[in-house]
Amino acid sequence: MAKTVTTYSRGRLIGSGILTAIDVGLTWAIIYYFAILPLPPEYAEFIHIMHDLHWNLAVAIFNPIAWSYFLGVAFDVLIILIGLYGSYWVLGHFAAYARDAGLWVRLKRAGSPMIKRWDPWQRAQHILMFVTFVICAFTGFVTMLDRNPLWRQVYINGLVSFSGSPPYFLWPSFTSPYPLIILIHIISGIIMGFLVLAHFGYYGARVIVDKIKGYSILEKWPLLQIYTWGFVRYMWHRSIWLINPRHPPPKWVHKYDPEELFEYWGVYWGIAVLGIPGIIMAVWGPSAGAGVAFVMHTKEAVLAVTFLLLVHLTYTHFNPRIFPYREVFHSGKIPLDIVKEEHPNWYEELKREGVVKEDGSK
Repeated sequence: MAKTVTTYSRGRLIGSGILTAIDVGLTWAIIYYFAILPLPPEYAEFIHIMHDLHWNLAVAIFNPIAWSYFLGVAFDVLIILIGLYGSYWVLGHFAAYARDAGLWVRLKRAGSPMIKRWDPWQRAQHILMFVTFVICAFTGFVTMLDRNPLWRQVYINGLVSFSGSPPYFLWPSFTSPYPLIILIHIISGIIMGFLVLAHFGYYGARVIVDKIKGYSILEKWPLLQIYTWGFVRYMWHRSIWLINPRHPPPKWVHKYDPEELFEYWGVYWGIAVLGIPGIIMAVWGPSAGAGVAFVMHTKEAVLAVTFLLLVHLTYTHFNPRIFPYREVFHSGKIPLDIVKEEHPNWYEELKREGVVKEDGSK
């Protein structure tokens, strides 16, 4: 039996290692092309513009060209830093979890009860978000890197929906043929934006109602833990633990781990930075604001793809414990033994609610 488990774990570990290496390598290829290579010329151009303005910040702050290059440099640096820390996080956890390769599947096969974590509506939202994001990312990058006329051979003719003078809100106001791939990009972005707004509005209203009723918001809504010093302290100690296992981090007791909190709120932050410039470009074109909207939209898109490819895909699905993937997004369930080990506060809450018996059975 031990030999079977060892062979099984080794296979999971090898598969996890291969996909992790591919994912990290692909992410750094994106970072190199979209952040490292553009950084020196963007920085040089920003310094040149500021020199022409005699480093007068009162003037520069109203200069959209200066803002365009400043934001390009800032985003490039941020993308590189996220790539460095994300690689550290992913590879550190790969090493830490290597000895537990295949744990998730072993617990299921051993009969660990499965606890519901997401309801059907939450799973549907996640899948719709994933699909629209992939469509947006693909069509956006193809448009930005268009060197092949094949991508622009399909057009929508006479694309006009309303009478009157342009611009039309959120609708391409063109009477000439319009590239289909850009139209798909805009429509998928609108769907994703409305999904995020609906989600935020629904749960935001529930949080406000619970606050009025006098509930402890941090206990009832653990996703808000990201805005506490406890989250910052935990991340600091967890980062140290990755290179020094003898430095145990404080026990994380909430329903969602820190990486999941960051990803959840990152959707809101990212949609704001992507969506507002996206709306501006959909109405007034990519040159709006001397290119400020274009820089914000494209650089934030690179940042989002970098984070989701490197951290979410690798840490959430490819880490040795979980490999080949975490099934919560379609099953909505998680092994009870994982809950007990990684989320003890939630485990105790399930016991109080009667979902889990005192002996730990379901």
